[in-house]
Amino acid sequence: MNQNNRVTTLARHAYTQVYADYLRSGNLEEATRQVAQLIYTHRGNKPGTPQGDWQEAERITREWPHTVTESSQAHLFDKALAKTRQWLKEIEEELGMTNPNDAYRALRAVLHTVRDRLPVKECAEFSAQLPMMVIGLYYSGWTPVGKPEKLRSMDEFLGKVGEQLPSGMDPLRVTRGIIRVLERHVAPGELKDVRRNFPEKLREVWEETAKTR
Repeated sequence: MNQNNRVTTLARHAYTQVYADYLRSGNLEEATRQVAQLIYTHRGNKPGTPQGDWQEAERITREWPHTVTESSQAHLFDKALAKTRQWLKEIEEELGMTNPNDAYRALRAVLHTVRDRLPVKECAEFSAQLPMMVIGLYYSGWTPVGKPEKLRSMDEFLGKVGEQLPSGMDPLRVTRGIIRVLERHVAPGELKDVRRNFPEKLREVWEETAKTR
């Protein structure tokens, strides 16, 4: 694949959440920063430098102002919004909620705790399975420094989930509900890789929950 085709492919597919944010805000500098961070994340142990990541990000985002059209914006947002609404509706049904705001907070709490327990490479691979707009939620506030966090027990994991939940929400019940939704939408092989990174008790709870979805 030549360089121009590679840039276009990356711009339209590999970084679709950042692309969507750019379409909404028009802030190309912020989009370039986010793409550079994703390049670093996906690079894993491969050689590279922050300067090289930034230069690659600039090559990717430089094409965006020339490729944005009204039709591409409408198609991208309609599809992304519909998929995200589907996930939130399923979470509401799983947890007996009555509004998408609670579903959003539940999803964020579990995804952030899962994310922070994963090695950087696995974190990125898992994110590729999520809806475009959920990827933004997933990476919000994330940094690769100090990852993975050492959550060694079920209580530590649920404690982290509970920190982001409104008062009165049961972290275990919320975690089970989010697991059931993930099991319906994420590739089994990827979820198996995710489970390997968790304490034994949590792996057991995840597998038991998956069987009842």
